[in-house]
Amino acid sequence: MPVTILLAAAAPARLSMPVVWENGVARWLMLAGLSAAVGGLSGRGLARQYKGNFPVPLPGPWALRGSLLGAVASGWLALIALGGADFPAGLAHLGKLFAGTQSAVDTVELIAFLLAAGLLRLRQPGWSWLPLTAVLVAEGIRAHPEKIIPVVGALITYCHLIPAVMWAGMLLYTLRVAIAWRDHPDDMRGLVRLYATAAAWLFAVLVITGVISALVLVPVSSLLTTTYGIVLVIKAVLVAVVAGLAVAGRVWLHSHPQPGAGPARATKLEFAGLAAVLAVAALLTALTPPATPARSSAAVSQHHSRTVG
Repeated sequence: MPVTILLAAAAPARLSMPVVWENGVARWLMLAGLSAAVGGLSGRGLARQYKGNFPVPLPGPWALRGSLLGAVASGWLALIALGGADFPAGLAHLGKLFAGTQSAVDTVELIAFLLAAGLLRLRQPGWSWLPLTAVLVAEGIRAHPEKIIPVVGALITYCHLIPAVMWAGMLLYTLRVAIAWRDHPDDMRGLVRLYATAAAWLFAVLVITGVISALVLVPVSSLLTTTYGIVLVIKAVLVAVVAGLAVAGRVWLHSHPQPGAGPARATKLEFAGLAAVLAVAALLTALTPPATPARSSAAVSQHHSRTVG
């Protein structure tokens, strides 16, 4: 491989690069699909644990739609990995989908999403968890922490990603049920209270693992001096805003809404805030963290000599 290509591949991704924004949008759609699938199935499972009345049958989760969205986004990411922002170039290199790590991970996720969609279409939601879990595993391999600290980095990603997609997806499903039950405010509040308890635990794990991931990826001195660090700070601020909206939604649980009023506005804004958090998180995956991979200088030198030679 020519040295110029090596240097281009090693260059840090910047916000000024069109491919970064395209990658960020595609990753956002993929995470949205994953949230709708994983969180939707989890949300329905949680709603079934409600001990009160079911005045209206529970709606089906949007897991099939989420899986299809995830498949489209994963295919788009694979093309980006092959051709950058040049869509025709990506199409011209479809035969090399498994030639690189990035495109291979995207292709595996595409296949997994399609398998999940097929199983959901066949009304086998239990089996659909297997390919959806494969997507989560692939995300751990792809993520920045894994590249900085092998194995441990992937575990950090799993403990951070799973609560994030479950929180967003479960909230979407709970809002759908709450709207369906809006004429029965007592049962609606009971269901939202059940979700709120689960979300509190998910939020705690999300914050703890987010702090650990930040410490791994961004030295404190680089937090406000690098693009990655600044975007990470923006994400942290958004998470704090969402947490405030979540608290406001919990306060609403002590009120007595009128029939037909639906869920609290703060809870609806909480979902919008989570969508924004996922968007910023997707953008972060397209940027280069300032941390140095945990590899010995001898191993790096040996790899460089072998590649250039």
